[in-house]
Amino acid sequence: MTQKTKLEIIGEYRKDHPGPFCTRDGRPVRVLCSDMQNEYSIVAVVLDKDGKETVSTFLDGGRFSKSCVDQGRDLMCAREVPVQREFWLNEFKRGDGTFDVSQAHDTELQAIKEKHQLKCWNWTHTIHVREVLPGEGA
Repeated sequence: MTQKTKLEIIGEYRKDHPGPFCTRDGRPVRVLCSDMQNEYSIVAVVLDKDGKETVSTFLDGGRFSKSCVDQGRDLMCAREVPVQREFWLNEFKRGDGTFDVSQAHDTELQAIKEKHQLKCWNWTHTIHVREVLPGEGA
């Protein structure tokens, strides 16, 4: 498993920020260029909640429109922060007496379902795994 991350807004859009970027409402943004020779000088790809990409343009300061009101679609500077992973594994005993674990499941219910679907396996117990991130715990 790889480390999961999410984007955290760290401030208003700045041209000198190396990225990443997101919208004010948290959608990831990939800036394609920021030097178009018109009023909407920033061209970017915005990822929506369904995973679809849309090309959008932004004003020089990162605003989506000329409105003075903050909008969810405004461009923001962000940084990646780690997200604690949590998953469930089923432990089982092999025929040679050694132990192994099943694939990771996103929910405890999925792990329990696996045990009911594969009744002939020698299940021992379900293990709940919660990652400890740097700086947490002792």
